[in-house]
Amino acid sequence: MFNKILLCTHGSAGAQKAEKYVFTNMYPNFPEAQLTVLTIVDKDWSIMSSDDWLNTSTTRTQFKDYVDEQLAREIGEDWDRIKETYPLALQAKFIKVAGGIEETIAEVADKISSDVIVLGPFYKKPKRLFSVKMAPGLADTLSNEELHPLLPCPILTVP
Repeated sequence: MFNKILLCTHGSAGAQKAEKYVFTNMYPNFPEAQLTVLTIVDKDWSIMSSDDWLNTSTTRTQFKDYVDEQLAREIGEDWDRIKETYPLALQAKFIKVAGGIEETIAEVADKISSDVIVLGPFYKKPKRLFSVKMAPGLADTLSNEELHPLLPCPILTVP
């Protein structure tokens, strides 16, 4: 039934539910399917600005390089967690794309001719002022109203 599965994840509690569902319930039933694991970095991260680092182009470049390196490290750690938790993940293709969340999901699904897109449920992260521990995952969330008109295939939201 499924030849190409697109799993969207960013490490949050909701995304981890989708990962678990795909690797324990879905992928084992369709072992011939091609699984792509997609992590999206919000397109706006590189244009962040504040008075602290706007002084020189060198400072901006250094800060951008630092943020890019930190994001790559966090995504790599998340992918390693997935591969360690689910041995079937070693057969999957992992990709990182910078872009708008909704547009990127639709574009990647279309590009790989995905039969289904799998997402986790929305989880509201605890406010940083009220929580000492930060919740994992990238901060941006998607808009159903923006995503659904763009979809090239069905979407499965894991409860």
